[in-house]
Amino acid sequence: MGTKRVGLARTQALVENLKRELTMNGTRLVGEKHKITSVTANTTLGAGDSGTLYVFTDAAATITLPDSGAGDIIGVTYRFLSNFQGTGQKVVCSDTTNEDMIGVLLAGDNDDDTVVRGWNALVADAFASINITSVAMGHPGSQWTVTNIAADVWLVEGVMIQSGGSEVTPFATT
Repeated sequence: MGTKRVGLARTQALVENLKRELTMNGTRLVGEKHKITSVTANTTLGAGDSGTLYVFTDAAATITLPDSGAGDIIGVTYRFLSNFQGTGQKVVCSDTTNEDMIGVLLAGDNDDDTVVRGWNALVADAFASINITSVAMGHPGSQWTVTNIAADVWLVEGVMIQSGGSEVTPFATT
């Protein structure tokens, strides 16, 4: 064994300069940045896209979630942000007959900052999509997350910014 020692500062510098990508069963650890994808056209997601923030940068686009019916994508999570006033922004389950969205979207009223709503989604509602087609459903800044928690079940959490005097749920069955 040698007696050569490396100082703490040098060891820290060497470790900090390592730029490596570690892949474990589809999970990617790459620095501290989140993967962000701009959406301007219809897009179909896969399990490998889990962890990505999808930013709607156009008025209309449909993002289709992967089919969760086999139960093999439990834990897959996607985040969404409207960064453009939607007239046809949509996140939809690939199987609108069997897959359900459950959870709640909280909504602040842009016309009256003291009004807060909660749009609930229960299994019995059979909701399979989240839509922003007007200011009554969502403004830019509206954001939500969907996570597959069981075969055919997606958990939804998020915050919508709404206005227009006739605010409505962004959840839909198709």
